[in-house]
Amino acid sequence: MEHVLGTAEQILRNSGAPALRLGALATELRSSLGSLAPDGPRLRTLLEGHPDRFRVLDPWRGPWRRLGEAHAPGEADPWVVAVRDLGDSGGCGDGHPLARRVRESVRWLALNVDPSSPASIIRWQGLLTEGMAAAHALDRAA
Repeated sequence: MEHVLGTAEQILRNSGAPALRLGALATELRSSLGSLAPDGPRLRTLLEGHPDRFRVLDPWRGPWRRLGEAHAPGEADPWVVAVRDLGDSGGCGDGHPLARRVRESVRWLALNVDPSSPASIIRWQGLLTEGMAAAHALDRAA
């Protein structure tokens, strides 16, 4: 399992984004590890079992989960954030220095979100969306 966790951290590092949807991370793991990659529910359990390495933020946790099923596939997936500072290598190391700082700030803010509060997660998700748009604009201008 350590290999799966290390690969997941590497994928998050190379994604160029502060967080990935669980489904996207599972797809990347399958392409990297093949049959060794756990499926979505097992991957979520594995990641949630290592809070020192990953945060899983699910705004649809609770009785309103069925409302999330009405969205397009993947939109109701929880977000996965790497807890550890992953450094400047990989996708996050490319581009404008301010864009890297924006991405890292959004990742860092995710570490302080109350995972039991859908409102907090939704606010962070808004910051994620705006932060990624700003980082993309800065990278384009660089």
